Amino acid sequence: MAANKLALLHKLEADKEDGLRVNFVQAERSFQDNQQKLKGLNDFRLEYSQQLFNKAQQGLSSSGFSQYHSFINKIEEAIKQQANTVATAKRVVEQRRKLWLAQQAKVKAIAKLIEKKELEKQRLLAKAEQKMLDEFATNIFMRRKLAN
Repeated sequence: MAANKLALLHKLEADKEDGLRVNFVQAERSFQDNQQKLKGLNDFRLEYSQQLFNKAQQGLSSSGFSQYHSFINKIEEAIKQQANTVATAKRVVEQRRKLWLAQQAKVKAIAKLIEKKELEKQRLLAKAEQKMLDEFATNIFMRRKLAN
């Protein structure tokens, strides 16, 4: 009965581990997506800054410069927000990784306990079998001795 309870507990905890692994993988994917968005924003800012530089060399009005500069500031604000999103996503990845690894350890500990219980059960069965064989051999010996 205890073995069945341990097996059920192992299954439940293994299922929980699978769910935590899926959560971790999703968080990691989200983190990578957010990093890509941040890289895209940085690339866009660099391109737009290069456009501003090129236009400035050709001659740019102050209102045109102001518009470029204002847009670059908006891009930089978006970069700051995206960097915060990336940092948050990284913390989530770490948190979910720790939860998953802790659950993995719990599942392994239960599996080890089940294995230990099974080995103990086999040892007791072997001991009982040996005792039975010893008693059988003793009975045969005693019968032969009495028969002689």
